[in-house]
Amino acid sequence: MPLIRIKSLPFSQQEVPIPQVLNSLSRAVSAATDIDPHHIMLTWDYIPAGHYVHGGKAVHQQPINTHPILIDLIAPNFNTEQQIASMLELIASTLIEQVPVAKNNIFINFTPAYSDGVYDSGQVVEWDE
Repeated sequence: MPLIRIKSLPFSQQEVPIPQVLNSLSRAVSAATDIDPHHIMLTWDYIPAGHYVHGGKAVHQQPINTHPILIDLIAPNFNTEQQIASMLELIASTLIEQVPVAKNNIFINFTPAYSDGVYDSGQVVEWDE
């Protein structure tokens, strides 16, 4: 763990190599947190054109400054507030280096995962806090 789920509209400005972006983000999170890459999961889903309304307007492609890229970060609840803030900043900073979007057009929500509340590798996972 952590699990990072990213959603955006399709990009029109340029072809974005999503697998490379996800690999880069995985490496950055691993290096910054000392979490083995085996335990870091990332997904990127495109929102269908016209299925995302922000500011009362539906659009068909990912704008640079509106319709924020939506990110869910799920990580164990034993992380400190500083560790969580660092992960949020790292995710945003890494993405803006690789995708055509402004840093202020990224929305990240942190959801804590709890001991005995995660099923992974064939078992319910328990950790000491």
